[in-house]
Amino acid sequence: MSKKNLLLATRLADILLRFNRGEALTLNGLAEEYGVHPRTIRRDIEERLAIAGIEKNAALNSYSLRPEYLGKFDASSIDTFARVAGVKGLFPVLDRKMLQSMFYPEPAQNILVKGHRYIKNEQQTENFTRLQKAIDERRRVSFKYFKRAEQQTYSVEPYQLINHNGVWYLAALHNKKMKKFTLGKISALQCTFDLFTRSADLLEELKNEESVWSNEQKFKVIIKVSSEVTEYFQRRNLVVGQVVEKVLTDGGLIISTTVSHKNEVLPVVQYWLPHLRIISPESLQQEMEAEIRGYLGM
Repeated sequence: MSKKNLLLATRLADILLRFNRGEALTLNGLAEEYGVHPRTIRRDIEERLAIAGIEKNAALNSYSLRPEYLGKFDASSIDTFARVAGVKGLFPVLDRKMLQSMFYPEPAQNILVKGHRYIKNEQQTENFTRLQKAIDERRRVSFKYFKRAEQQTYSVEPYQLINHNGVWYLAALHNKKMKKFTLGKISALQCTFDLFTRSADLLEELKNEESVWSNEQKFKVIIKVSSEVTEYFQRRNLVVGQVVEKVLTDGGLIISTTVSHKNEVLPVVQYWLPHLRIISPESLQQEMEAEIRGYLGM
């Protein structure tokens, strides 16, 4: 996610949180608080937050959440909104029904978004839509999947579509084990009429997993953040599970995280180059540099 969209999502989530608490907000007041033009706030409320049940009080020139919607947004749905608001490119398909299914708490969400980056792949659109429908209707699916240089066939019970750092995954039960399948590697998708019952325990595990590699052995990564971008990492956790270990004399940071796979941190470090450097394990920094040199033909 670009810095502009990151600030937008943070602002929208903050406004939504205040509406959810029952506050009445004005365009000029919000514009002054966030340092933007009142037209920007009007667009936030009347376009980007249009589905949230907001009404305008013409007499007071203020906006508030309609009474029947007060308190309907829990912390999870607001956090989800913060990650996706104003960033249509995150989703292969994005419509009003999908937005409502994410923003209003339900017994079982079928979409999770984790991470701050996004990609757009039009080729995934059809599979994304069909899988979402199969998840909603609790129908088993089968597909071919490219793995270890060959195609394999899977028949699974689909649970959720998960976006982690811009890559979409299908979380599905296969041979009594929860697995994550990269959406871009799925082909020949077939949605069957065989129904299954979703496990509430498995859904809760998916919700609490920090990454798509949570079942693998964890290791610690230490990263140096330059002073030029410190504010972004202090404002929110841009690295999954980040902990600020030290504030440097020049204003930079030393942060750490515990991950299960290198791809939980490498995309973030690469996105913020040259302002981030992996201190430990040093081999991870060297591997990343070698990949970059190879890409540049050096």
